[in-house]
Amino acid sequence: MRHTVSHLLPAGIAAAALAGLGWLAHSDAAITGLDGALSEAVIALRNPPLDWAVVLLTLFGDSLALTCIAVAIVLTLLLWRAWWPAAVSAATFIATPLIVKGIKLLVARPRPTEDLYGGVESFSFPSGHMTNSMVIYGALAIFAVHALTGIRKRTAIAGLSVLIVLMGLSRVYLGAHWPSDVIGAVLLASAMLLLIAWGFDQMPGEERFARAFAIVTIVVLVVWTVYGLLTLEAALDMYALDVTPEGAIEMNPDRNQP
Repeated sequence: MRHTVSHLLPAGIAAAALAGLGWLAHSDAAITGLDGALSEAVIALRNPPLDWAVVLLTLFGDSLALTCIAVAIVLTLLLWRAWWPAAVSAATFIATPLIVKGIKLLVARPRPTEDLYGGVESFSFPSGHMTNSMVIYGALAIFAVHALTGIRKRTAIAGLSVLIVLMGLSRVYLGAHWPSDVIGAVLLASAMLLLIAWGFDQMPGEERFARAFAIVTIVVLVVWTVYGLLTLEAALDMYALDVTPEGAIEMNPDRNQP
């Protein structure tokens, strides 16, 4: 197998770092004060136009939207007979949310905003929203590396990287997660993405999948448009955002204090 050590070793390091951070989150140690300070700094940036944008952005990380994109990635890879990338991506997409739920139960850390979700999702560490988003959109970036060249490749990777960073910030901005929850998500997602990258690297030669990547990109844009239109109003309510007659959005201070 090609590049096995170069992918699996850093994946193991990321997993070890995640375990250490999870222990700190569980023990409610020194990171509590830092989490609170960082949360306050991000929440202080709230303003009506940005509120709209952040809520719309965080919708792109909802499980239904991500599932549609994940299915599109795997099916397209299968159609192009990219067996290893399709198999490893599918396995990773399925395993990631299960791993997240297991860690949430072990760490059992409350969210900054109580009663935002129920069941196992009421726990905060790590951010499942961020983990799953980074895995799916990160897989798209890996796909772009193998499908595109030149400025198109650099643009796709840069755009997806910015999306992932903003997704993490959105979870803190909305009071859904502590900053260390997002960091934990990045560590877990990094380990999973290294596995996906390993799967892509098993393809022999320099095969290009520009048309396949274009198809997935179209699916992503359609999912974003339809899902955003259908769920934005409900998302504003869920995150306790109230739209005033002037179009401003006000956070409920009682629900969103860290």
